[in-house]
This record gives sequence, structure tokens and C-alpha cells, in this order.
Amino acid sequence: MCKVSICIPAYNSVETVRTLLKSIKIQTYKDYEIIITDDSSTYEVQEYITGLGCDKIKYYRNEEQLGATKNCNAAMCRASGEYIKMMHHDDWFTDCDSLKKFVGMLDDNADVEIAFSGTNQVCGKRSTSRCIADDKIRALQKNCKTLYDGNWIGAPSATIIRNNGYLFDPNLKWLVDVELYIRILRQNPNFIFTKEPLVSIGVDDTQLSRSCEYDRKLQAKEYKYVLKKYKFYRYIDCIYMCLKIWVLYLKARILHLN
Repeated sequence: MCKVSICIPAYNSVETVRTLLKSIKIQTYKDYEIIITDDSSTYEVQEYITGLGCDKIKYYRNEEQLGATKNCNAAMCRASGEYIKMMHHDDWFTDCDSLKKFVGMLDDNADVEIAFSGTNQVCGKRSTSRCIADDKIRALQKNCKTLYDGNWIGAPSATIIRNNGYLFDPNLKWLVDVELYIRILRQNPNFIFTKEPLVSIGVDDTQLSRSCEYDRKLQAKEYKYVLKKYKFYRYIDCIYMCLKIWVLYLKARILHLN
């Protein structure tokens, strides 16, 4: 069994997969396997992976398209490593020691289930650093419900978790990463992080997150779902957040009807 399973849910983007795999190849930490579950409508990713002939890569093409959340789960279910390092296909490791630093956070903190880092948000030639603010750290240490107000941890590529059977909730698209973080931290509230941008996040208008960002109906539905799932209706701030999202949805619907 390897130490880390790097899980890559791929979809129709051989160029970004190539960039990600190049960033993995140069990592100084080598005790890993790469799990690629391919949800593509073409065979370009499969042909590229086959041509590499890399023993560390375990490639699986989905018999039918699963969608983003289930494709992530398909990769995680096949992970044999002690740790799971999710990497979306359009993200990459920032430097050669990134994976070593991720692994070190869990190795050095046996009492945590999740570790996360800062990120570089990259759109074309523009790059912006992002990391959790100090006040959000304090709030998260007190109660994981603070994530209901905003994803202060970041995208799944910014995290590493212990391989203890965690999967994404298939009922979600927009709050899918937030819900997983809440679930992990409810079981074990301890976490470790670095503000160093260990990963770079590709930002593109064609991404699923972009389409969800403007789907007020989807957001309203998912905020209600998470509110009920974790009984966050016991907290005034969570009720207010859910109502705010629903007001935005209703306004958007009225404008559309007019």
C-alpha cells in the first residue's frame, strides 16, 4: 500500500491533465499512486494516459458519464493509500515539494483528519494568492458551521485527508466540498493548515463551479439541504444565510419572468 492516493477525476481536457501530471512527476515525495477516473465524452485523455505507460497511474474510464461529484467518488473509492490527495484535472502542484508538505502536515499531526493549504488562483496569465484569514481560522476552530457562510478552506485540490471512507455527497454540486469538510470536522474538529500556496487552481469560465455560481435555484436548494442535514436551523446566522440565498433566487426568478 502506498502512502498517498492522488485522485484525479478527469473530464474532456487532456491539456490540463498533462499539466497536472507534469507537476506530479517532479514531486520530491514519491510514495504515491495516481487514480484517474475519466468521465470524458472523447478518448483523448485515455489515449494520452495509455501513451505514457506509467506504472504509478491507474486509469479507469467510466462506462457511462457519472457527473462531477460521482466521478470524484469513483476515484476515491479506488484509493489504496493511507491519505487521499484530491486533484481536480485543471489544478496542479505549485512546486516540487508541495506533496511532501501536504503529507508532512498529516504525518506530524496524528490527531487531524484533514489538512489544507493556501492556493494560487490562476486565470490566464493572472495569478492571485488565496488563503484562509485569521478570523476565519478562529471561527472554524470553534465550530465548523462557519463553513456554511463561506468555503474558507478552498477547493478540494487544496486539501489532503485520511483515507477513512469519506466520499462527497452525490446530492450536491455547489456545496459539495463544503459539506464534506463539515462532515469531517464534525467527526474530528482538529485540523492543520499552511497559508503557503501549495497548489495552483485553474480558473476558467467553462468550469462546473462557474455555471453553479450563477444558478440561484441550485444554490437555494443546496443551502436548504445542508441546513436540514446538519440541523443548522438551530443557529440564527445559518438561518439568515439560507434566507439570503433564497431571496437572491426569488429575485432572479422575478427578473426572469419579467
